[in-house]
Amino acid sequence: MNQRMLSIIIVGARGRMGTALIREVMDSEDMTLGACVDRSGGPGIGQDAGRLAGGPEIGVLVTDDLKPRRGSVVVDFSLPNATEARIRACVEQGIPLIIGTTGLSEEDDKLLVEAGESIPIVYAANFSVGVTLLLQLAGEAAAALGPDWEAELFELHHRFKRDSPSGTALRIGKAVADASGRKFSEVAMTDRASLRRAREKQEIGVVALRGGDSPGEHTLMFLGEGERIELTHRAGDRAIFARGALRAARWAATQPPGLYDMFDVLGLRE
Repeated sequence: MNQRMLSIIIVGARGRMGTALIREVMDSEDMTLGACVDRSGGPGIGQDAGRLAGGPEIGVLVTDDLKPRRGSVVVDFSLPNATEARIRACVEQGIPLIIGTTGLSEEDDKLLVEAGESIPIVYAANFSVGVTLLLQLAGEAAAALGPDWEAELFELHHRFKRDSPSGTALRIGKAVADASGRKFSEVAMTDRASLRRAREKQEIGVVALRGGDSPGEHTLMFLGEGERIELTHRAGDRAIFARGALRAARWAATQPPGLYDMFDVLGLRE
């Protein structure tokens, strides 16, 4: 018996993540592209989604109107100013939502919690399976090693990235702090250049590097007397984030209502 194809609706189709998602769905054996949506007035409106992603025509045109259909999953990597409308459209139709849009407001966060009572939602700032596992390992290592080990973290991203340190780096640092009974906002150290003192025991250093075309690299170091442990994740292609989001879509399609993250998708939630 043939497995039913999962229909994917991509919001934010013209963005880097949007085009990566289109390519991954086109190459998938168990998914089909149900629709592609982008901002009203954008240059990609009316264009074939396959061509937009650098492939052959597939007969799906980019539109500015989100009309989710039952049996589909919406994957949203658009701008935050339209998040409320996307969430309400999915709730109205009872459609699962995967959302990777960053920079959401407190009102958007509250709406996600509310909407999670009606539909399954997976919300994550980073959909990489490897990064999710790194976050898990960071906390476990910090708890096991104890206070005698010092934690330092560096991250590298392409030269166009504006925020520094990266959101993922801050999440890794927070995972270490939480596991060792510290408040990350109080022990994070992102600038030592102006300080003329030795490193304090509780600090968690975070160093950001910018250059080249790296999609993202994070290395967490635990430093003890005479030994060092390094946990590293390197993203070589933006497609890893698209694959993670589509893995979340497959998972969410069979889940009850709730607000989930990638820890739930990977079965790492205690």
